[in-house]
Amino acid sequence: MTFYEQLIELKYRQGVSTHELVHLFPGQIKYVSEVALLQIPDETLKQVVREKDILDHLLDLKKQFGVSD
Repeated sequence: MTFYEQLIELKYRQGVSTHELVHLFPGQIKYVSEVALLQIPDETLKQVVREKDILDHLLDLKKQFGVSD
């Protein structure tokens, strides 16, 4: 299981809050933040995230792991 899979399992399937994930994985805030952003609708992400590579990465993660808006 990849780290992303582990975070998604905890956040979206087990209901662990982002705040708790940061405390569980203090050295991995970047990954926890990315996983937290996956719950934002695609259109909102497109308006908020200006860097195309980051936006593409987040949209790819949503598709890869089946996280819906």
